[in-house]
Amino acid sequence: MNTLCALAIVVSLVPALPPQSAAKVRSDADMKELATYTLTMDTLNKVDRVIQRVTAEMKKDPKVIETTKLKAELKALTDKDDTTEAEDKRMETIRERLEALESSDDNNSMSVGDGQDLNAMAAKIQALPAAASALRAEGLSAREFSKFMVALLQAGLAAGMQKAGLIKTTPEGTNPANIKFMLEHEAELQKMQKAWDAK
Repeated sequence: MNTLCALAIVVSLVPALPPQSAAKVRSDADMKELATYTLTMDTLNKVDRVIQRVTAEMKKDPKVIETTKLKAELKALTDKDDTTEAEDKRMETIRERLEALESSDDNNSMSVGDGQDLNAMAAKIQALPAAASALRAEGLSAREFSKFMVALLQAGLAAGMQKAGLIKTTPEGTNPANIKFMLEHEAELQKMQKAWDAK
């Protein structure tokens, strides 16, 4: 489930990209707004419920059902010690179909790591019926959701780098309170991430 995986990655404290990289792809206005935005547990809990609702809806999606079945079949085939020529052909067919399904799902993702500005991200999320419905139920706008997720990504990357001793100062455009939030709530964030990964 691409959407779920993309969102789960956001709360990871493992540094993958320098926080400045995320900053460079956003507009100056977005960066100023993000630099003063503060993460809260209240909003995190709302975001968590939005993700849970979207995930429940995704499980009903025929593409998700097909993807899950194909991945299980592919795993069973790749776990075999020896495969027949027919099984090798079947694995290639499955991989091609999974690639096609993933490609078609790219336009239906709530991913926040693709360099869009906050307005574009919000519009993309709002266009997804399951997401729009879940956001309404939690009283969150698509823009607030987008802003929260980008701030979470920035703070998570910075917190991970701080923990690893790679940086000592707060990266430009990142609210220091958000890094503190990530470090103070690391256990809750990891628990949420595990729950998201398991869905």
